[in-house]
This record gives sequence, structure tokens and C-alpha cells, in this order.
Amino acid sequence: MPLSIIDDHSRYCLAYQPCTDLTMDSAWAVLWDVFGDVGLPEQILADNAFNTMGTARPAGISAFDAKLVRLGIIPSHGRPYHPQTQGKVERLNGTSVRELIDFNARRDCREHFEIDCRTWRGVYNTLRPHQALGDRPPVTRWRPSPRPRPATLPEIVYNADAIVRTVSDTGVISFNGHRILCGRGIAGQRVQIQEHDHELLVCYATRTIRKLSTSNLAKDIVL
Repeated sequence: MPLSIIDDHSRYCLAYQPCTDLTMDSAWAVLWDVFGDVGLPEQILADNAFNTMGTARPAGISAFDAKLVRLGIIPSHGRPYHPQTQGKVERLNGTSVRELIDFNARRDCREHFEIDCRTWRGVYNTLRPHQALGDRPPVTRWRPSPRPRPATLPEIVYNADAIVRTVSDTGVISFNGHRILCGRGIAGQRVQIQEHDHELLVCYATRTIRKLSTSNLAKDIVL
């Protein structure tokens, strides 16, 4: 199944891209090109394929989410094993199976399959009526973002007086005798520590990735 990316408001299909593997690098390459074409969104809702938040044990931030945060995009994830949260893109996938994959998509070579996917995406966006849009195609509602994508991922800059720590290869930082898990997705990068009353916050760029009660911190324990 090709990687599908849609605009939540208009149902406009931003990408329907066959990939050679299921790695984050391949998915990010497609997403990066989309950002370059249509600009940066305010938020992205995805499943948990590349996410570490929401697991039974808190694991900080994933490499995928970290890249979004650096671009000023809010990462959001549906509940594990709950595809209904991504209902619109699941509906698109079902439609593509009926109208393309199991219908007339050519599979004799990758080039032909990619051409058929691009053709179907054009029809889906500009011609195919959608009941939720008053039987009009997505292109009638679609608008690109006014936020252009930068040439490269922005570097994170903290204030000169900020308390910062570098995340280890195992995804852990040390602070006042405590070992705090931040996630291997940001190994080698820096996070900021903030102390407020009885709370300790660990922040990556503008996002709080851990919020801990100082009264419950156990010495030398990874939390």
C-alpha cells in the first residue's frame, strides 16, 4: 500500500507514494517533499508506526516527532490499535484499493505503478466528488499553507542561561543524581531542564517531553 498523506479539512490527497520499504527515512523523505510543495501544517496526525509516546512505559520523544517539533509542527498520534482516529486516510486507502489497486493498477514494473498512482491521485483530487464536501472534489476546498518549508531542519537554540543536557546513546540524561529517559530518537541532541515548584520539566525545543514530580523522583532510577 503506498504511503498516503491527506489534508484533514479538504480531504486533498497530498501524497500517494509507493515506497520500497517501511522505514522512517523513506516516509520522512516523502513528507519532506510534501512540505516543500505545499508548506508546513500546524499539526500532523499519524498512527504509531514511528512514535514512542503513548506506550506502556514513557519513552520521551521519537526521532519522527522530534523533526516535526523542530519545524514548528505539533505531532499528534492516535491511540494504538485504533485506526478510527485516522478515519479519513483509512477511507482514502479503502477507496484506492477499490478504484486503483484492485482495479486497473499496472504491476509489471515500478515505473508503471507509480504513474498509475499519480494519475489516480489527480482524479481523486480534482474530479471525484466527496459526499462530505457536498459532492464536490477536494480541490475546491484545498489551500496550501502560508508557512514555507526551510531548506534544512532548523537547529535548536536554547537561552544562554538555560539548564541543558545532552541525551546519551541510550536516550537518557542525568540531572541532580537522577537518570531520566528522554528517548533514543534524540540521542546526541540537547534538551532543556525547567524546575517549577514541585515539578521538573524536560523540554525538547518548544515541546515538553517529560513532566515529573520532584517528590517522586528516586535517585539513580531511569524514569
